[in-house]
Amino acid sequence: MTWNDSLPSGYSGFEGQPDDLDEVTELIRASETATEGSSAITEDELRTDFGEPDFDPSTDIAGVRTEAGALVGFGVYHNRQPYVASWTRGWVHPDHLGQGIGGAIVDWTEGRAESQIALAPPASRVVVTMGANDKNERAKRLLAARGYTVRRYFLEMLIDLDGAVEVGPLPEGVTLRNLRADEDVTDLSEAVSMAFRDHFGYTESPPEVRAERWRQWRTSGMWDDDLVWLAEDANGIVGVNVCLSEHGAKVDEGYVASLGVVPPWRGKGLAKCLLTTSFAEYARRGKASVSLHVDADSLTGATRLYSGAGMRKVETEIDFEHEIRAGEDIIVR
Repeated sequence: MTWNDSLPSGYSGFEGQPDDLDEVTELIRASETATEGSSAITEDELRTDFGEPDFDPSTDIAGVRTEAGALVGFGVYHNRQPYVASWTRGWVHPDHLGQGIGGAIVDWTEGRAESQIALAPPASRVVVTMGANDKNERAKRLLAARGYTVRRYFLEMLIDLDGAVEVGPLPEGVTLRNLRADEDVTDLSEAVSMAFRDHFGYTESPPEVRAERWRQWRTSGMWDDDLVWLAEDANGIVGVNVCLSEHGAKVDEGYVASLGVVPPWRGKGLAKCLLTTSFAEYARRGKASVSLHVDADSLTGATRLYSGAGMRKVETEIDFEHEIRAGEDIIVR
């Protein structure tokens, strides 16, 4: 039995990237707006996401159409080296809820994950993870009924730029600069990896794959080298803040995509300096607000940093997990 077989009459499933990304964008916007009140998704974000290494658009995308050809369901599956925690997001058009489309997308996800178990280290635990907004009661009920458990909560936090921004001081011995236009992202990639090795969910992947992900994101229309800050001491990069020119479709909002400090330099004010430096630049550019996503139970206290800088929670995302093979857990928790 295939995942297609679980779809009700009048609907058919397909795998592979649709030619028209506009219809995908519109579906996701309709789904997210119905649940969350807004959506930041753009075609640019989808195109960038689909170009990442370890992602095959011909097999890692699935959709559901009506007999008339309308796109009413969509799922995107990611499984990165070392292939122990695949993750999926799925969307169903609000006019087609309650028809079993969401369950079929879960079936497809689990089938993809089962087919890739052999890619994981032999003795490792393998899980499927799926995300859902905390307001999406239907998705939460579906995943709970399928045996998924909550493994983590992630917060979207935001600050309104309605006043002067006080930039935190740079620690002594550290300089700050932007990414140069002619500079490769290899050093940036390794610095991010060093900064996030003790964060929840981290798994080790080959350096060349990590760098290629950053090169792909550098092709996004939201990327701006002048919104990438590198903090350096005498030995190299010790802190990074990678920001995007806007939060997707929310063009009046800046977005902090990846802020991290290597362990020896934590607790010295560097993270606050990096964060507030980006706030000041967004204010200079006329942005109304800045947002980011963070682990609600950050192992490094990031939520305290952001709250202390004036950011507040605006959304909660739930990370659900389902074990498909028992074994040694190599995911940082």
